[in-house]
Amino acid sequence: MALTLRLGLTYLLITLVGLLLVGGGFVALAGRYLAGARERELSAQAEMYAALLGELADTPTQFQTLVTASPERQLLPPGTAVRAFSLAGVLLAGDPALGPFPGRAALALVHAPFPLPVSQAADRLYAARAIAGPAGPIGVVELSHTTADDAALLHNLSRLALQAALIAALVMAAISALVARSIARPIVGLTRQAEGLAATYTPPALRQTGAVPPTHDPPRTRVRRALRSTDEIAQLGQSLARLERGLHAYVARIDELEQARARFYRSVSHELRTPLTAISATLENLADSLPAAQRATVTGLEGEAHRLGRLVADLLRPPDDGQLALVTWAPVALKALADEVCTLLTGRAYRAGVTLHVVGDPLHASGDRDRLKQALLNLVDNGLRVAPPGTAVLVRVAGDDTAVRLTVEDRGPGVAPALRERIWVRGVRGDDPASMGSAGLGLALVRQIAVAHGGRAFLDEAWAPGARFVIELPIP
Repeated sequence: MALTLRLGLTYLLITLVGLLLVGGGFVALAGRYLAGARERELSAQAEMYAALLGELADTPTQFQTLVTASPERQLLPPGTAVRAFSLAGVLLAGDPALGPFPGRAALALVHAPFPLPVSQAADRLYAARAIAGPAGPIGVVELSHTTADDAALLHNLSRLALQAALIAALVMAAISALVARSIARPIVGLTRQAEGLAATYTPPALRQTGAVPPTHDPPRTRVRRALRSTDEIAQLGQSLARLERGLHAYVARIDELEQARARFYRSVSHELRTPLTAISATLENLADSLPAAQRATVTGLEGEAHRLGRLVADLLRPPDDGQLALVTWAPVALKALADEVCTLLTGRAYRAGVTLHVVGDPLHASGDRDRLKQALLNLVDNGLRVAPPGTAVLVRVAGDDTAVRLTVEDRGPGVAPALRERIWVRGVRGDDPASMGSAGLGLALVRQIAVAHGGRAFLDEAWAPGARFVIELPIP
């Protein structure tokens, strides 16, 4: 049974039962109130009528003569019947259709020589009083009143309560349908989301074959789940179960890919170390055989080959937390580092028609020298890409009491305002033609290196024309 139908029927049943209980209680209370009021009224009438007869008669004979003439019956309300009995229980006056013997109330007041039966109708209310004479009781008077009108009134009240309950139930049926639908709608939405997530996170191989990982539920549980499959909550549970199985399979697939990635890194690391080792060995042999004037150049290349080997080993050994790892931590002379970077790129700057300059003070920072050199090389290389011929790229080393800064300034086209924050994201490149061949990784790596050193990398937006990139490092 659908959840909407179940909720609607539940609300309807609760409303109907509640209204019937309230209506029945009201009718019962009304019946008790009417019965009590009738009893009090009839008792008062009997008391008044008995007092009147006691004033008019003094002996049993006078009482019998008096009641035969029915004195003052017009004082009683319509529908009230009067019967008079002697002290022996003999009917002296009254409607014979009500019976020849006293009712229960009058029977308790007579003194018959033998037991008398009771003459009392079920649809009448009775009250009796003894008639007091000068020498004692002289008779008994009994008043009775039909309860048919009260029964009809209670019957009409019962019908009215039932009709009101049915009308309220119909109104509640419509309201409960809306409420149940509003309750079930989010569950249906969650079911669809779970189905979508299950389809998203199910591996392609399982989606194509339609297979799902086996469940370990016992047969009885699977039967109960099948019987409840039309319920929105049960459908949501099934969707979540499918999502869970898909996620387990997805996680297992991710583990497989992670293992394959680790194997790939190990293989690439081995393949790259072999040629780098050969290059380093060849450069060492050349350095030993070349004249002293050329040996400095080969020695610089040898140092770069060693640095490239360290960077490759570091890049192919990513940490578990995804953050950039620093292999060494030592004081770094930033002015000397800037001079070294500009020396390496002097030939390229000459071919581009751009001049490289280094200015600043001999400041120091603590960190990984190879990583800082890598970051500065990226910034200077970017400056050489965009600097127009005949201009200069300036590397500035400066600092204050809070931080030291490596600044690279160029006179190129600058960075568009829409890209000033996005250029630090991997894969995002500038819109100038010089950036078309770039992979969009350099600035992201620069920021990672700066953050790994406890600093930051940013673009000075106030600099114009051109661009000024800053690496800010804490003072050692």
